[in-house]
Amino acid sequence: MAPATTVVDKVTEAVTAVTPKLTAEPTRQIAKVAAVAPSPTSPTAPSEPEPLSPIEQIAAIPGRVVNAVLETLDITTSANGPKSPINFDPIDEAVWAAFRGVEEKLGLTKTPAGQQEPPKLVYTGPTTGKTPTVEQFLNAATAEYVLGGQPGDLKPFTVDGKQMESTNVLSGSSGKAWVTPDGQVIIAYQGTTGGTNLLANPFIAVSQVITDAQVIFTDTTPQAFTDSLAFEQEVEAAAIAQGYRREDIFVTGHSLGGWEAAYVAQQTGLGGIGFESPGLNSTVPGNGANSGFVNILTYGDTAAYFSTDLPGLQPFMPEYVPGGGSKPHYGSIVMIGDPAAAIPLTNASALWGTSPIGSAIFIVDILGNFFQYHLPGVQAYHLGVTPDPGVVPWLGSPMGAVNADYADMTIPELQKAASDAGTLIVP
Repeated sequence: MAPATTVVDKVTEAVTAVTPKLTAEPTRQIAKVAAVAPSPTSPTAPSEPEPLSPIEQIAAIPGRVVNAVLETLDITTSANGPKSPINFDPIDEAVWAAFRGVEEKLGLTKTPAGQQEPPKLVYTGPTTGKTPTVEQFLNAATAEYVLGGQPGDLKPFTVDGKQMESTNVLSGSSGKAWVTPDGQVIIAYQGTTGGTNLLANPFIAVSQVITDAQVIFTDTTPQAFTDSLAFEQEVEAAAIAQGYRREDIFVTGHSLGGWEAAYVAQQTGLGGIGFESPGLNSTVPGNGANSGFVNILTYGDTAAYFSTDLPGLQPFMPEYVPGGGSKPHYGSIVMIGDPAAAIPLTNASALWGTSPIGSAIFIVDILGNFFQYHLPGVQAYHLGVTPDPGVVPWLGSPMGAVNADYADMTIPELQKAASDAGTLIVP
C-alpha cells in the first residue's frame, strides 16, 4: 500500500509546481426558448491562455501551503489534497442530529396545512448548447473561498501574465476569471467572508455582510453588484481581444457570489450558474426563466428562501408570488436535496412576530438551517461533484438524493434533467 500523502509532501509539491523556471401538481409553464443555443464556430479560435508570470506563481505559494495544512487537519478536503487522519464527521452528524431533534420536539417538522408549492417549468429547448459543466461552475465558485484556490481543470484567464481579478474592499465585490479546457471563460464571484481569503483580506467580510443585509432588508441594488458588472465588462473586452466569443463567457458564484452572478447575467444576458443565492431587487419581465442562467438551490437552505418566488420565509420576507414578486431570482431554479428539509423553515416563519419566544425560535432555526445546508460541500454532495479546490466537509449535513449525473452536465442538459425530475422551478 502506498504511503499516505503528508502535509510536507503536499507543501513540497505545491512549491515545486509554482516555482518559476528559467523557461402536488402546480401550474406548469413551458420554456420554449433554448437556454444556450449553439452558435457558429468563431473564425479565429482563441489561443491557449498565457501562463502566470513567475512573480504571480510565487505569490500563489502561501495559499497553497495554507490549503495543504487545512486539508491535513481535515478542516477542508479536496480531490487532490492529502488525506487527514482526523475525522470530524461523527461530531458533525451528532450536532445536526441533535438540531433536527430539537426541531421535531418544537413541532417544526410537521407538514403545515395548505403548504404552497412553486410552479414548475417544463424545459423543451435543445440540450446541445456548449457550456461549461456543473462541476466546473461549482469548483470555480468554490475557489473564491480558497486562498490561492485552483478550480479543477480550469486555468487562470490572464492578461500580460496576470490573472484577471478584481476586489473592492469597500463594496465587498471580488472575482476572478478562468478558462475551461474547451476555451470558455468563467467569471467567478466571491461569497460572503471569502473563506481562507480572510487571512489576506479580513476587512472585506464586513462589507460583504453589509451588502447581504442591504439586498435582504431594502429594495436597492448594492455597489458590489455594479462593481461585479464592471468587472465582467473588463473581462469581456479582454476576452474578445484574445479571440473569444461573447457567447463563450459565463458567470458563477456561491451565496453572495451567486447573487452577483445573477445580477450580471440579468444585466448582460450572459449564461451561467449561481449557487444558493437569494432573490434580486432588480427585476425584468419573465425574470430570465428562459435565459441561459440557472440557480441551483438546496431545499432548506435559508439563503435560497430570502426571495419572493419561493414560499418559506413569509411573513418575515415580502409576500410570496408564484413565479415572481418583489425579490425574485433571475434565471430558472433547479432544486436539489430533500423537499422535506424546507418544512421547518415554513413552520418557524409562522412564529415570527407572534411573541418574543416565537421570534427567537424563528431566528435560531433559520440560522441553523443556513449552516446545515448552505456551504458548498452540501451542493457538491447532491450534484455528484468532487470538490477541487477544498471545501469544508464537516460543517453542514446534506439530506436527500444525490444527482451524480448532474456534475458533467452542461446548462441545457441540467435544465432538461431537472425538468424531467420535476425540480425545475419558475423564477
